[in-house]
Amino acid sequence: MILLEIVLALFLSRILALLLDRVYVPGITSYILTGIILGPSLLGLITDVSPDMLVEFSIILLFFYSGLNVDFKGLRSYFKEAVVTTLSGAGITIALTLGVLSYLGLSPTASLVVAVSIANTATEVVVIMLKYVGGLEDEFKRVLIMASFLDDLIAVGFIAVLRGAILGNYASVMIEVAKLAAFMVSVLGLMYLFVRKLSKYIYPLIINWNYLLIVSSAILFGLVYLALKTSVGEIYGAYVAGLTISLLRLVKDPTLVYNVRVEELVSRMTTVLEFFIVPVFFIFIGAKTDVGSIFTFTTGVVLGLAVTGKFLGASLPWLYRRELKYGGLMGLAMNVRGSLEPAVVLVALERGFISPIIFTAVVSVSLITSALIPLILKVLTQYVEV
Repeated sequence: MILLEIVLALFLSRILALLLDRVYVPGITSYILTGIILGPSLLGLITDVSPDMLVEFSIILLFFYSGLNVDFKGLRSYFKEAVVTTLSGAGITIALTLGVLSYLGLSPTASLVVAVSIANTATEVVVIMLKYVGGLEDEFKRVLIMASFLDDLIAVGFIAVLRGAILGNYASVMIEVAKLAAFMVSVLGLMYLFVRKLSKYIYPLIINWNYLLIVSSAILFGLVYLALKTSVGEIYGAYVAGLTISLLRLVKDPTLVYNVRVEELVSRMTTVLEFFIVPVFFIFIGAKTDVGSIFTFTTGVVLGLAVTGKFLGASLPWLYRRELKYGGLMGLAMNVRGSLEPAVVLVALERGFISPIIFTAVVSVSLITSALIPLILKVLTQYVEV
C-alpha cells in the first residue's frame, strides 16, 4: 500500500468506526470493512495488496498487542475453568470442521488451517466487547479472557507448524514447535523469577515513567531481534514481549502506585497501537479479501461450523455442571473473532496452503462474528445476568 492509500484508508476507517461504535461493533470490524470497500474487488482505491515492510511491522505489533492483553492474575485464579473451556471449545470446533471440510473434498492441510483459525477467540475483541456489555460477573469475564488467551496460544503454535510445513516434513514441524516452546518457556520463566525474587530492582524502573518506557521498548525490540537471530520468528518475539510486560502486573505493591504505572503503560501502548498500527494490518486484510467470495457456499459452511462448534464446545462444560445461563452466554461470547485468525490464514495464503476463496471465507467469519456477537451479547445481558 502506498502512502496516499494508507492515509485515505485510515481516515475512512475512523469515520466508519465512529458510526459502528454506536451499535457496539469493535473497531477491528470497521478496519476490515474499510479494506474490503477500498480494495481491488470493490472500489479499487487500494491497488497494492502485496505485503510490505509496514504490513509486516503491523503483524509484529499485533502479536505484541495480543500479549499485552493477557492478565496473568486471572489465569492463576481461573486456570482450570479457562483450560476446560478452551480445550472443549477449540477441540470440538477443530474436530467438527476437519470432518465436514474433508467430507466436502478440501485438502487435509487446508481443512486444518480453517479449523484452527475459526477455533480461535479474539482476546482483543473480547476485552473491547466487555467494555460495552454489562450484567456479567467478574468471574465470567476473567474466565472468558483467559480462555481466549489460551485460544491465542493454539493459533500462535499453529503458525509455527505452518512454518515447519514449508519444508515438507514432520521433523521440521517438530523443530519449529520445539524452538517456539523453548523460547517462550525460557524468556517467561526468567521474567517470572525476576518479578518474584528481584522485584526491589524492578520497582525504581517502573515508578519513573521515562525508565518504564525505555525498558518496555527494549524488551519488545530486544526479543524481536533475538527471535529473528535464533530463527524462532519475529512475531513470536513480539508476542512473548507482550506477555513479558504483562507479567509485571504480578509484582506486589501495597501502595498500588506500581500497579497504576503498569496499567498506564499498557493503556498508552494500546492507544498507540489502535491509533495506527492495528488499523493498517486489518485494512490490508480487508483489501486482500475478494468481496465476490464473501456470499458463497464455502463461507456459509465455514461460518456455520465456526459458530456451532464454538458454541457447543465452550458451553458444554458449564451445561454439564447445570449452569445453563453461564454456559449459554460463554458459548456465545467465545464466538467473537477478529484478531489472530486473519494472521493465521494470511500466513497460510502467502505460503500457498489455502486458496483465496478459503482466505475470504475465514476473514468473512471474523468480520461477521466480531460485528454481531458483541451486539447479541449486549442485548441478552439486559435480560439475563451471570
